[in-house]
Amino acid sequence: LAKFLGMEIPESNNVYGLIDCGGRMKEFAAALQRFRGAEVRLKVSQFDGAQSIRMDTPDASFHAYKSLDSEFLFNGAVAGEAEPVCQFTRELYNVLHQAGFRTRFDVYDEDGATLATIGEDFSPAS
Repeated sequence: LAKFLGMEIPESNNVYGLIDCGGRMKEFAAALQRFRGAEVRLKVSQFDGAQSIRMDTPDASFHAYKSLDSEFLFNGAVAGEAEPVCQFTRELYNVLHQAGFRTRFDVYDEDGATLATIGEDFSPAS
């Protein structure tokens, strides 16, 4: 569909995310599979047992990998202009939020300017 509409997934990430998986990687992968018919792959490293997830849709590609404790970086590239990219990210946030995951996304344009911040604040409470 993305190619049909003349949109290609960008070479570099334009959405940067953080998700608190709380050891629920299988549930995280299952939630992602309900999003826009995504193809989702959960990988476990043969070397150290580290888990990562890759999610692909016709108009986006995301990768989740461990950052700290139960938090994973969940970054990706979404095809399209500013508003469709923000809409895609809001829909993705809603799917993860409804599945009980604390999530935050920062969306950027091609010049690196922030378009939107969607989700919960991950900074420690003071």
